[in-house]
This record gives sequence, structure tokens and C-alpha cells, in this order.
Amino acid sequence: MIEQFLQSTAAYCIILTPVYVIARFLWLKNKKKSFIREIVMLLFFFYSVSIFSQTIIPQFWIENGHIKVATHTYRSNNLVPFATISAYTELLQGPLVRIAFYNLAGNVVLFIPFGFFIPLVWRFFRKWGKMIIVSLAIPLFIEGIQYFIGRSTDIDDVILNALAILIGYLLYLILAWFSKFMKNEQKRL
Repeated sequence: MIEQFLQSTAAYCIILTPVYVIARFLWLKNKKKSFIREIVMLLFFFYSVSIFSQTIIPQFWIENGHIKVATHTYRSNNLVPFATISAYTELLQGPLVRIAFYNLAGNVVLFIPFGFFIPLVWRFFRKWGKMIIVSLAIPLFIEGIQYFIGRSTDIDDVILNALAILIGYLLYLILAWFSKFMKNEQKRL
């Protein structure tokens, strides 16, 4: 499962990296450049492509020289908050523990970097209020797109993803505070 995720996201990253590099080069043509910022932006790009390739972009593969696109025969829509979370929580003690764990943990762990990277890259998003809006906007956007492309949608995914983004933001705030603390300590010495 994780191996398939990594292979699929790696393919999208390889395909889209030249586009990113050219766009970034054109954007920075007459602007001040920071090597560290560009590394962080590239990591954020890879992360974003990975998430969107698994949630929005249709899955495809090449078979006998033809491109095949995955169709989602099983589709469910849950608009009842905590219904799926409760069902998976109950499964954590049963034979489907692995599926339940991957679904719950995956919806949290995979979205933490959004909360960390966004304020790190853009100063505009360094306030709680703005990050609360971002933490709801990103998962709502993804689930909304999934609804229109025929994939399952779930309000609980929005809840878990939003929580994860806020956890990532909290980690950013801790790192920012620690960095500021260390700079102040160095000045005192």
C-alpha cells in the first residue's frame, strides 16, 4: 500500500518537476533568490503533487501501449460528521484493524505538512485565523473535487485533514518559537 503510493507519487513528481523548475525560474528571473527557500519550495511542491496525485488526479497506467484510467466502482458519500471515524474506531479492535488504522492515521499524517509548509513559505499565513481557514479550505477543495470526479467523499476526511493541518501549524509555531529562542540565546552569549 505505501509502496504503491510512493511509486505513483514519484512518477507524478518526475513528470511535473521540469514544469515546476521552468515556472520557478521565470518567476524568479528578476527577483532576489534564496537557496534555502528554493529547497523548501521544491519540497512543498513534491509534497503537494504527492497529495493531489492521490486525491484528485485520476489514477492511470499504461497497458499494452494504451493509457488506462482507473474507474471507481465503489463510491460512498458521508455527510454525517464522525460517522466514518466512529466506524473505523470500532474496527481498531477487529480483523480489519489495518484498514481502519491506515484510513484514520493516513488522513491525519498525510496532511500535517500542509500546516507546516504553508506558513513557512508564505508569511501571510502565519496567523491562527488564516490557518484555520486554510485548514478547512484545502480538505473541502479536495473532497469537493472528489465528489465531481466520481470518487468517495466524506466529511470525516475534512475533519481529520483539517485537524492534521492545524497540528502541522502548531509544529511550525513550536519550531518558530524555538528558532527565535535560540537566536536570542546566541545574542546573549
